[in-house]
Amino acid sequence: MDNRWAELVSPSTQEQTRPIFEDVTEETVTVLRGASGPQRGVTGLSEDEGRLGRFLTTAHDVFWLGVHGGAGESVLAELLGGVACHHRWPARPDEEIQHAPAPVFLVARQNKRGLDAARLAARDWAAGAHPDVDLQGLVLVADAPGRTPKSLAAATRVVSGGVPSTWVVPWIEELRLTGTVDWASMAREPRKVLTALGEAADEALSERTPQ
Repeated sequence: MDNRWAELVSPSTQEQTRPIFEDVTEETVTVLRGASGPQRGVTGLSEDEGRLGRFLTTAHDVFWLGVHGGAGESVLAELLGGVACHHRWPARPDEEIQHAPAPVFLVARQNKRGLDAARLAARDWAAGAHPDVDLQGLVLVADAPGRTPKSLAAATRVVSGGVPSTWVVPWIEELRLTGTVDWASMAREPRKVLTALGEAADEALSERTPQ
């Protein structure tokens, strides 16, 4: 069953205001915790291993980096704000003016291909290949309704150990069927995760002031 997260973006979502739900707290949303920064002894990726490209930017914003095609970064940017940077790491230009590191969230589908791509991106970051990036974590988007298969749940735990935080966004049937998402009618579980993720993005951005 195909999940068209990256393709079904409706202009109507641009007019929606992300609500703050009083019942969404850190205790009600499961966030997996892992490595807080690059690590010694980790080797970066070569082009043959699927190393992602880079682009120069001075934007003071949150970046959603899809680590493979159709990951869902465009939808997250529409819903939560920020920049969908489409398979490229943001990098600061080499100028005299200092720029704060870019807060980045990796985005992947919670399937074999997505988890493998997320693992490679996490390894590249852990090797210290992206000093201009302040990695916030990984967002995994469910690619099917129902319970996560045991093999994918186990792989999720492994990959989550290589990034600071990992959020898993449950399946959103409304998005698949209509191409739009209404915050008021969204099912409780994805609403909770997306609201908590939006708060994490807001916090990451508020901590950075352009130099």
